[in-house]
Amino acid sequence: MIQARKIRVRKLQPRYADAQLRQLDEARFSQKTDVLNRRVNAVYFYGLGHTHCQAAELANISRNTLYKSIDAFASGGIKAMTIDGRQGPPSALDPHVETIRAEFEARPPASVPQAVQTIAAITGVALSNSRIREFMHEIGMSVRRLSPIPGKADPQAQAAFKKTSWTPCSKKPPTANATSTS
Repeated sequence: MIQARKIRVRKLQPRYADAQLRQLDEARFSQKTDVLNRRVNAVYFYGLGHTHCQAAELANISRNTLYKSIDAFASGGIKAMTIDGRQGPPSALDPHVETIRAEFEARPPASVPQAVQTIAAITGVALSNSRIREFMHEIGMSVRRLSPIPGKADPQAQAAFKKTSWTPCSKKPPTANATSTS
C-alpha cells in the first residue's frame, strides 16, 4: 500500500495589528504609480506573515526594496513608505518657465516646431519636438486648433458677380427617356 506524504502547511502569523493591515489593504491599489502600489503590496504580504522572499516575489520587487519599505512603514507609516524619491534631473527650461509662458500667451505658436524655434530663440536651449510638447503640457498649455474666420459678405459685390459671371443655361436638362447616341 502506498503511503501519501503529508504536506505540512505553515499557518501565517500576522506581523502587524489589524488596524495596520486594514490601512495597508486600503492603500494597496490607490497609489499614484504602479511602483508604489507594488511596494505597499509587498509590505502588506509581509504583514500577513509571508517571509521576506515570498512577499518580495508576490509583489514583484527586490528584497532590498522590501526591506527599505518595511523600515519606512515602521518609522513613518504609509505616508513615509509611499514617497516617490525617483526623480530625473531638472529640465534646462525650468528657469525660463515664466518667460516662455508670457511669450506664448502674447503670441501662441501655430505648431510644435514653431514652439521649438521660439523656445530656442528665447532661451538658447534646443530640445526635440516631443520634449517641447511635453513641456508645454506641463506648464498648462494645450494644442489649439485654428480655423479661418469667414469674411463678411458684401451683397453688392455678390450681385455684381452674379450678373457678370453667371449665364443662364440655354440647354434643357436631359430627360430620362432620351436615347443616347454612343
